[in-house]
Amino acid sequence: MAESILGVFALAIIELWAAIPLGFHLQLPPAVLAAVAIAGAFTGATAAMFVGGGIRRLFFWRKGESGEGGRMSAWLTRKGPWAIGLLGPLLIGPVFAALLAGALKLPRRSSLALLAAGIVFWTIVVTLLAVFGVAALR
Repeated sequence: MAESILGVFALAIIELWAAIPLGFHLQLPPAVLAAVAIAGAFTGATAAMFVGGGIRRLFFWRKGESGEGGRMSAWLTRKGPWAIGLLGPLLIGPVFAALLAGALKLPRRSSLALLAAGIVFWTIVVTLLAVFGVAALR
């Protein structure tokens, strides 16, 4: 069982939505599966958050960043952490959401807290849907 947990954790660091079916295939209990997937996804998101600033510097190394921003910039400043944190894990995955938050220079502490909330919520929802779906097929 330890190998199964480690495998789900490692896969969740890279891709959360592939780790949940793997956990079901390895016959992990749903509560253990959800906890391990959440821990792995948050580990990957935390690492990606710190890499996001480097990605921003990589994209803007030729042209200087102006202090001005348009309507999209203002929207991201107001609603970016909430949108990326709560919807990002579902739509683009936790690692890419954390990379995006880091690249946009969103506050790390609040972005990680919102990402954690999004990861927990969507992992529990998807795990429960899978449990009920497997039960309905039997």
